[in-house]
Amino acid sequence: MLKKGLRLKKSGDFQRTFAAGRSYTSRQAVIYLVKGDTCFGFIASKKVGNSVKRNRAKRLMREAVRLNLSRIKPGYQVVLIARRDIIRATYAEVEKSVLFMLRKAGVADGN
Repeated sequence: MLKKGLRLKKSGDFQRTFAAGRSYTSRQAVIYLVKGDTCFGFIASKKVGNSVKRNRAKRLMREAVRLNLSRIKPGYQVVLIARRDIIRATYAEVEKSVLFMLRKAGVADGN
């Protein structure tokens, strides 16, 4: 689990990230990011599936971020939104996808 200080919780913070942030997409997820305090938010809508599938999708994205925090540059608010294809994806595929988008945005290093 991410530390309390790294979690994005308030609706206004999510809205600000959507309004002012840039987006990057992959098959399994979409990332919105904006400069600000280092925080991460995770969303899985009902389009992804039932509650079990939505929670699994968020767990996969959260774990991909948690294990790669040292690669991610500080100073960004990041919101990850699950897409339907994440249901059939393994953890390795989700991690690869998240890191690809973060590198594309210039927020993660290339290793």
